[in-house]
This record gives sequence, structure tokens and C-alpha cells, in this order.
Amino acid sequence: MERISVQDHRAVYERMCKDYLNLKLLAQNACYDRERLERCKMSVRQEIHSSRKLSRVTEFDQLVMLLEQRNLLSLLKPNLIERFDLALGAKDVACALASYQTVLNSHYTAIRRFYLEDLRHRDRRTLLEKEVEKVKLHEAGETTKISASNTKRDTYLQQRDKIYTLLQVEIGKSWKVFGRFLNVSPAELEEIEERNRQDLKMRIYEVLHAAEMLFPDGSLEQFVPLLLKALEGSRRKDLKRKIESMLQ
Repeated sequence: MERISVQDHRAVYERMCKDYLNLKLLAQNACYDRERLERCKMSVRQEIHSSRKLSRVTEFDQLVMLLEQRNLLSLLKPNLIERFDLALGAKDVACALASYQTVLNSHYTAIRRFYLEDLRHRDRRTLLEKEVEKVKLHEAGETTKISASNTKRDTYLQQRDKIYTLLQVEIGKSWKVFGRFLNVSPAELEEIEERNRQDLKMRIYEVLHAAEMLFPDGSLEQFVPLLLKALEGSRRKDLKRKIESMLQ
């Protein structure tokens, strides 16, 4: 019996990263109006268990990020995309999902191993995922007219992964104080701590993500002043200066 090499498994895994992003993009393209978005939100309402969080979702990619934040949707857990397929009636999503699940089931053990390695060494997304997602999801639907606010938002998006990594390393045990200055509610901070008892970096990641979710994508540039103010309030002016330099 022919033995599959580690390199071959890695190639399959990297293809799955791209296919997973393609699944999300296909669903996003099919969710082209408010009515369809509401149907998608209703389809996962029981899993999210938070009417408040769902009410803040105004774009499909925000809904996807919320599900991923709660580990309800991921490269290894694509099943909720079937809910979107049923809500949207998109045959291309259904076909792509069926093909994806076939490959995932055939190579699950190897794909899971690479995925967990990426979780340990980076965050919930692989480097490949983040680079493609930055291009495909965060720039989807942008107008060709570039305003000052769009420029600030784009600058932040370009530097966001570096900012997250810096803060995950530097904030440390003061993450809860930092989270309060970011206007993350005490209840949500407790939820984040409960989900990630053994992973401090993931707690910081989820605090940042929860704070970002307070700002729809169209006003994401407004998150930056809040972030800088939170660092100052947490007595980390050194990090504030570093991030200001990154965003110049």
C-alpha cells in the first residue's frame, strides 16, 4: 500500500485552507441582501445563544467571525455552512460543501494535526488563511472611492495581525483590565476566560475580537482610538506608541 508523505498531507491541508475560505466566500456572495442575512442569523440562533450579539451583526462576514470566535465553525467544523446553504438556497454552496466534506473525512487525522499545530503556534487561523481572508473577506464589497476613513481602516486591517500578535505577547495577566477598557462586558470576559482557561493568548485574542465586533466593518477605523485609549488606561503607553508607529 502506497504511503502518503508528510509533504503530501501538508499540501492537502493547505488546499483545504483555501477551500474553506472559498466556502465562506460562496456563502457570502449568496447572502446579498438584508433578508438573506436575517435568514442566516436565524439559522444559527440556537447555537450562538445571544440575541444581543446577533443584533450587532450587520454583514455576513461578521456572522462568520462570531461563529469562528465561539469555535462553532472552523476548517474542521464546516457543518453550519449547510445551514446557510438551506437559508440561502445556493446550489454552488451545497456542491462545494459536499466536496469539501469528502476530502475532510478522507484525510481528517492529518488535517487535524496540522490545524492544531497552527493553533498552538499562531492563533485560530493559519498564516495562509489570514492572508487570503484579508484580501477576500475584508476587502469584499469595498467601493472604489477611497475616503480618509477607508484609508485608516485599510491601514489597520493591513497591520491587524501584527497588532494582535504584539498584544497577545505583551498584555499578559492584565488582559481583563485591558478588556474592561475596551468596553467588553464583565459577563463576556468571564465567558472568554471559561473557554480558554489554559490559553492566555487566546483570551487576549478573543477580547480584541469582541471589542472589534462593537464596530461594524464600515466604521472599523473608530476601533483604533478605543484601542489606544485602552492601552493608555492599562498603563501600557509603550505598546500604544508601538501601535501608533505601526499605523503611520
